Amino acid sequence: MIGPIFCLDLGNSRLKCGVMQNGELQQELFFSEEDVLEQVRTALGQFRPSAAILSSVIDHPSALESLLAEHTSFTRLHHSIPLPIGIAYEKPETLGVDRIALAAGAWKEFPGRHSLIIGTGSAITYNFVHKSGQFMGGGISPGIDMRFKALHAFTDKLPLVEPSTQYSFIGYNTRQSILSGVQEGALAEVEGMIAAYSRRYRNFNVLLTGGNLVFFASRLKSKIFASPYLMYKGLNSIVELNVLDKS
Repeated sequence: MIGPIFCLDLGNSRLKCGVMQNGELQQELFFSEEDVLEQVRTALGQFRPSAAILSSVIDHPSALESLLAEHTSFTRLHHSIPLPIGIAYEKPETLGVDRIALAAGAWKEFPGRHSLIIGTGSAITYNFVHKSGQFMGGGISPGIDMRFKALHAFTDKLPLVEPSTQYSFIGYNTRQSILSGVQEGALAEVEGMIAAYSRRYRNFNVLLTGGNLVFFASRLKSKIFASPYLMYKGLNSIVELNVLDKS
């Protein structure tokens, strides 16, 4: 029996790992930036994975890759390795590997179908996979947390407000106005982008994922598939192509 697969996702907000077995998530691990090497070393000893893949959009310690390569069949995700999808992007080397993984996950879930994957993390990303299996590109805009921070950083008097689901649509004070403006504005943007894609493509699936998934999924009126572990599914499918199919 093939051992577990470590699917590591090092993002701007969180460092995490999906422990996959037979294509299904068995456990999700979280690491701290300060102790990521020791925490990954401990996890390797505990789970003894047969393979690992790393998707990183941050400057991570180079020793992390050496550690993973020492203990597993290791793959670092980048645009030039074999992928289950094609990349029709002007400069693939500039494409975030997290977006590649999400696109691969959507193709695993809905092969032969148009898919719009919306990532709701530090940035809100729109990622379109054509039914032919090509990642076409999409859009990037500030995420909810970034919008709150920008209002505070680029004005003299607006306070830094933390996200909250307790707010009125018409803000009756500055804090409520910021909550409504940022969060309702982000919702309107996502709804508008889904509508814009629907004017161009007749049938497509909308997959929603990322750190603010719950907020958006509970409020969007458009039909969506909530996919909290889409990243891991995509990474796992890439491991299957690069490691398992060759073993």
